[in-house]
Amino acid sequence: MTPSAYRLDSRLLAALARGGGGAETVRMLRESEYSRRLLLLRAMLDRAGEHGGDTWRGMNRLFGVLTDAWRTAPDVTRRILGHPSVGPRLVTTWRTLDGSGPAAVGPLPLASVAASAATATGLDVSIGLTAVPPGVVLPGLGAVRLPEAAPGAALLLRGSRTGGVLETGTGLLVHLPPATVLGAERAGWWPLRGATPGPEASFLVDDVDQVVATDAERPYRLSEDELRLWRSTAAGAMRLLRARHTDYAAELDAGLRTLTPLPLAEGSSARRSGSTAEMFGGVTLSRPLHARDLAETLVHEMQHSKLAAVMHLVDLLAEPSPAEPRARYYAPWRDDPRPLYGLLHGTYAFLSVARFWSREAAFVSDPAERHRAYVRCARWREAASETKEAMLADRSGLTGTGRRFVAAMGNALAELRTVPLPESAVREARRQADLHRARWSERNRAGRTENQALPSVTPRAGRTEN
Repeated sequence: MTPSAYRLDSRLLAALARGGGGAETVRMLRESEYSRRLLLLRAMLDRAGEHGGDTWRGMNRLFGVLTDAWRTAPDVTRRILGHPSVGPRLVTTWRTLDGSGPAAVGPLPLASVAASAATATGLDVSIGLTAVPPGVVLPGLGAVRLPEAAPGAALLLRGSRTGGVLETGTGLLVHLPPATVLGAERAGWWPLRGATPGPEASFLVDDVDQVVATDAERPYRLSEDELRLWRSTAAGAMRLLRARHTDYAAELDAGLRTLTPLPLAEGSSARRSGSTAEMFGGVTLSRPLHARDLAETLVHEMQHSKLAAVMHLVDLLAEPSPAEPRARYYAPWRDDPRPLYGLLHGTYAFLSVARFWSREAAFVSDPAERHRAYVRCARWREAASETKEAMLADRSGLTGTGRRFVAAMGNALAELRTVPLPESAVREARRQADLHRARWSERNRAGRTENQALPSVTPRAGRTEN
């Protein structure tokens, strides 16, 4: 498990800034994220050594399990360590050891990663775990369902080549499948399943891992009927992208690893999606209604994964001054003021969303759907152009590299704005933008007393700079 060094030259960084880069670049970013995880593991071991005692012994043992798993089956262990939901577990473990996160209660989050690697490679080891809904999650593999286990209950996994045994402390023993058949569902064992049927599925439905979900959003096991709907929609989305957006499809094939379903909030029809900086290739989302909407969501979220990986390699944002409050900005896609980091991410994602709808409009035969595509293109290309200007106007927020990155985004947006659109679509997009701004202003004026850290609002050139 040796990390490699990665760098982005100016040519590649410019291509990424324009929203592209291609499949090879996405593979390189995926590999750089994997190397970052290996470095984080090494840093955890060093920090645990500074603590000494039980912390050192526990961390050293988990590191030893991962090393043994690597020696037994390097490809399998690499797949586990590269699984999107492993990233947050590594970061949480590091913060716990570093003292910048909550003190550990029970085993470190790394324990579930080590247990997953041990199970997948058939190691003969014992690892202490903590119950979390739906029972025990083995990231990258699946989950053991333990409906009677209280969250936080102590558990013990005993691994072997013939299948692990989970001891619950109440006398209940749960037998796990052998490593060779972990992909098959059985009583109490929920494996990850492909988003398309068959062994060649390019990404997985991770409907058992709640690592980044709140209690209200916690992923839930899809029924067979629901899974068929997800698979049908995902297959349709990828067919659409491969036929009409070959560059985006190639990047998704290279980088997308998991879709994590979210239930719709009670009483709401609003669909949500998201991704985090430590979960490269992982998308959390509500089930979209149509393949085209899922295609847009996948394009959007892959841009976030790409930019997060870029920002792990190069500094685009300057260190904020401790003497000055961090600036917050109007974002045409959010209801709350956003920090520069969020504004950069949103601008980058919506550049590609606008490009997606510009292309889609040429393929849509239904007049109403074509108008909808034109409106979305107009709405998001103008929104991204506006926020790009706000970022460049902040003379202290971006590094020199960051300013060049945003300027390259601006060049791509300028080209996109030359694409002719029907005046009716432009008017509708402007109406939606004005309505959003008015609602945003009303909402944030009302909340100003609760958020005094926001800088004052200064209108300029028809924009709200904040």
